[in-house]
Amino acid sequence: MLKNLILVAIILLRVFYQPAIAKDSIPAFISPKPDPAPVISFAPAKVVSINGSISKNKIVLQWVVSENESAAQFEVEKSTDGKNFIMTALVFGTDKIASDSYQFYEKKGKSKVQYRIKIINKNQTVDYSSAIEINPKA
Repeated sequence: MLKNLILVAIILLRVFYQPAIAKDSIPAFISPKPDPAPVISFAPAKVVSINGSISKNKIVLQWVVSENESAAQFEVEKSTDGKNFIMTALVFGTDKIASDSYQFYEKKGKSKVQYRIKIINKNQTVDYSSAIEINPKA
């Protein structure tokens, strides 16, 4: 009986006696707002170097990228006139920190072709490498 009386007294105290501090800070049954997620931004990826060669009837492109963790994907573009480039291949980034190297192979054609790398960063910015020319007849 005494236990029940003490329990009722505790419940009544909790219901009717609420310190002013508790009323002013956080209302009952409401969670505090979470801290906003930190925004992490990286410098955009850049092509440090791009090289091309011909080996065993294949055109081999190799490029090195700085700030590699920022790159989402690379589009290998080629042109026969040096002005109008079309996408030839899509290469996905590796998420490796700092720099990384990539390669692309394509069957050798009969005429000279220019290649460039289009970088699409994770923040949706785009950058291009310089174009290099491969002449299969040379």
